[in-house]
Amino acid sequence: MGGEELYILKHKDLDTAMVKINPFSGRIEYILEVYLPEELPVGCKKDGTGLAEWWNMRAVPDTRKGIQQALKILREETSQSLMLAAYGLSLTDHYWMQPVSKELYWRDINFFENDFSDELGNLLTDTGRIDVDDHISRFSPASSVNGEMKKKWIIRDHTRYLLKINTNNYGQQAVNEKIATRLHERLEWRNYVPYEITGTKIDGEEFPCSLNALFTSLDTELVSAYQLIRNYKVPNDLSEYEAIIRLATEYGLDELEVRRQLEYTILTDFILSNTDRHYNNFGFLYNSEKHTLIKMAPVYDTGNCLFYNEDPVPVKSGLLNVKVNSFCKKETDMLSYVKNKEVIDIEKLEVFPKEVEELLKQYTKMPEERAEKIAETVQKKIEYLQLFQEGKKIWKREKYW
Repeated sequence: MGGEELYILKHKDLDTAMVKINPFSGRIEYILEVYLPEELPVGCKKDGTGLAEWWNMRAVPDTRKGIQQALKILREETSQSLMLAAYGLSLTDHYWMQPVSKELYWRDINFFENDFSDELGNLLTDTGRIDVDDHISRFSPASSVNGEMKKKWIIRDHTRYLLKINTNNYGQQAVNEKIATRLHERLEWRNYVPYEITGTKIDGEEFPCSLNALFTSLDTELVSAYQLIRNYKVPNDLSEYEAIIRLATEYGLDELEVRRQLEYTILTDFILSNTDRHYNNFGFLYNSEKHTLIKMAPVYDTGNCLFYNEDPVPVKSGLLNVKVNSFCKKETDMLSYVKNKEVIDIEKLEVFPKEVEELLKQYTKMPEERAEKIAETVQKKIEYLQLFQEGKKIWKREKYW
């Protein structure tokens, strides 16, 4: 970026704020002026408080495997400076940073309408061919995708797809996304992200990848639950769960719709033993022109489930002692938020455990015995959920062995 320090935060073509960004670290040092407080990202205060944190969280996390090596190859100081090289453009919302010395327009550079290079995505995922001695184009949305799994955006038939890959744990996280898709299909739930499985070769070895189409658009942005609640002072008599529902309704959503999807998500996460439904892994779709939430975002990101990183696979008491990163620290405690226990129809899942086993055996190289054990956990969780629907307190584990 040639040592630029002053930038205009743009919301499409609206001048939202002027900020000073360190040209080496790529981080916002301070906010000089807010022009349009109503156009700031959801969760930021009118004076711009929260903007620097929002910007930092937009980038590839420092903990993602391989990111430090990639930054060294690219001679970039941080993930934020790498992101700034593509003006901070993203495929989840309509924000970007314009250097004050340049005249740029949203229609000419946004990734929803304009093509982008695959070179940076290949480097960050170890897929495709790159020549580290050549110039690698940084103009890519791959630099503004957070999360621990290696991922990149690709274009197929004019549609943007997110490709995610993990080379450890038999690549199970990628396959888990397809398993979650089959679960939603079986339950006839409409609002979810469908994932497909594709493959890629790294150093001659084949690995499974998950692939899902973009669910934001030129009209809609993704607002995570974390964005909604991060600067909100939750009253002492209110849980964070209820606070998120309250805020969503204040932004225009129907309370029953929000509750129904959250309850559905808790119950399906229970079946899959998903440990990672943190506040950035669910959210809402936002109309940026009307400044309102228009619906719950489809259920997405269920890769960290089915004991993908545990060996041996838990049995018996371990299945009701799962620790999670969400509203609660324990999975069974999450069930206390569910009032409508019938939001899912257990009878539709009769053959689902067998499907889990078949998908794991088809797409991963894990031992068959492990795939069978994982399928058994799903069967057992479905049985526990049926007891829960019947009014049993399944967290009192000793009664159900």
